[in-house]
Amino acid sequence: MIDIGMGSVQISECDQMGHLNVRYYVARADEALANLAHALGMGPRALRAQGLRLGVLDHHIRFIGELHVGAPFRFRGGVLGRDADTLVVLQEMRNTATDALAATFRVEVGLFDAASGERRPLPALPGADALRMELPAHAAPKGLNLTTPRARPHWDEAERLGLEQGHVGAVSARECDRDGWLTTDGIIARVWDGASNLPWRRPPPGPQTVKIGGAALEYRLHYHATPRAGDLITVRSGLREIGTKTTVATNWLFDRESGLACATAELVGVRFDLSTRKALEIDDETRARMLPYVKAGLAV
Repeated sequence: MIDIGMGSVQISECDQMGHLNVRYYVARADEALANLAHALGMGPRALRAQGLRLGVLDHHIRFIGELHVGAPFRFRGGVLGRDADTLVVLQEMRNTATDALAATFRVEVGLFDAASGERRPLPALPGADALRMELPAHAAPKGLNLTTPRARPHWDEAERLGLEQGHVGAVSARECDRDGWLTTDGIIARVWDGASNLPWRRPPPGPQTVKIGGAALEYRLHYHATPRAGDLITVRSGLREIGTKTTVATNWLFDRESGLACATAELVGVRFDLSTRKALEIDDETRARMLPYVKAGLAV
């Protein structure tokens, strides 16, 4: 693996839980991905000269350690494999001061025409062999799987399943790259933005003895089509599974005009005590409130 990124956590990148928000894990990983692509001969200027852009097809992310304001971090990257049009890479994010692992990203990457968005084949990547590696155990799926994604969902299916609506919005120009395509962090940002609207995330009525927060431990995101500035996005969500401490939630992000999903996302989430930073077990009352939102057949 080689160094592909360094920085430190800014206060504007942290959320109400007091740690780096998932959007900025992904945004920082995208910066590091561009550096890895450069090391493989696909630097941004070289791609622009050919009218191409790098795009993420699929993400598997494990959030392993919290990063707080001011924490320094670094990324290292390597190559897991490739075929004619897909490159699979691994990124590790660590706290520079402690070398503690913060997150891992297994990323499937492709090339696209910058104007039309059509897929293009990968070039020869002579530097890839020197960076070949196996997927380490700490980056392997734990609460999710990497099976072949399901067929692209349609809005009508979300209606039939009665999926909850969490986020309704539109893509702004400031979220897009120089060619007007939504950057990858804009997808996970909408899942997080809508989470507090979901009924199973709301606190029960009455006074709370423990201040409870929530965090994602693992994500799988599959990108069907990249939205552009001005496109309308609505997130529909349901629960797939309720464990002892964790839930698995499935989120379908729709282009509201076409009714087709632009992305699907699944995450392992946990409730935790904001004072002790420890995960909480799901008590019987909370489980009973969650059960009506478990929907059979949900998948990325």
